[in-house]
Amino acid sequence: MCFLLASFSGFSQTEGVFWKISGKGLPAVSYLFGTIHLMCEDEFHMSQQIRQRLGQAEALVMEIDLDDPDLYGEVMTNMYNKNGEKITDFLSVNEYQKIRTFLLERTGMDLDRMLEMRPMVLMSLIYPNLLECETMAFENELMRLAGEKETPVLGLESVETQLSFFDRIPLEEQYRSFFTYTEDMEKGKQEFGKLQKSYLAEDIAELLTLVAESPEYQNYQEVLVDQRNESWIRPMGDLMQKGSMFFAVGAGHLAGDRGLIRLLKKEGYLVERIYL
Repeated sequence: MCFLLASFSGFSQTEGVFWKISGKGLPAVSYLFGTIHLMCEDEFHMSQQIRQRLGQAEALVMEIDLDDPDLYGEVMTNMYNKNGEKITDFLSVNEYQKIRTFLLERTGMDLDRMLEMRPMVLMSLIYPNLLECETMAFENELMRLAGEKETPVLGLESVETQLSFFDRIPLEEQYRSFFTYTEDMEKGKQEFGKLQKSYLAEDIAELLTLVAESPEYQNYQEVLVDQRNESWIRPMGDLMQKGSMFFAVGAGHLAGDRGLIRLLKKEGYLVERIYL
């Protein structure tokens, strides 16, 4: 009985990466699209449904405004630990040398020149190694399509705000997670493969589980997913009052009791799946 109730509950959506938002006196319909940041090129597909809705929207709204001319400067300003902490403050000499060798071999970058770089920035350097293929990113394609229509691009949070959520996690734990990840890249590849498979199946409940278990999010779903979701609801509502918005955020933010779908419904919006 509980399973049947969950299946029919409007608050318990487990599938679907593309959603229509209406009701609550909105002047126009808006859309919510869950993305995956990297995907093999031969499996990448941008549905005509998505192209059409984006072409009709008054703005593309992403987690961060990737079209902001000040973005590069903001990223560079926030790339390093605020108080000058170094990775060598948290790892043994042997562990550090293992990571340094790993990065040199995989990226050609020398960690000796990046000792104060934030752990999550270092993590982003190895993401392309998780897929043994040519990759594409939905964010890049969405930006390209928006540019063709001269559609404005907006962001739900700044680079500084996004990184501030990571600041709530002790640096030692972040660097430790990074080290653990580099120690077993085969496991990382398998996990990323599962993530890609779940995305293609539009299984957003499984996606949330996989994201929550990943090294950079493990034990910190509350901070890195749930609290960010809640912080986005008000600006999303304000933007939708201005016209049709096309929101594009990581698909891991959609499902769950504190996912965007449920939070929007709790606010009184009608949220309906669009089948791709």
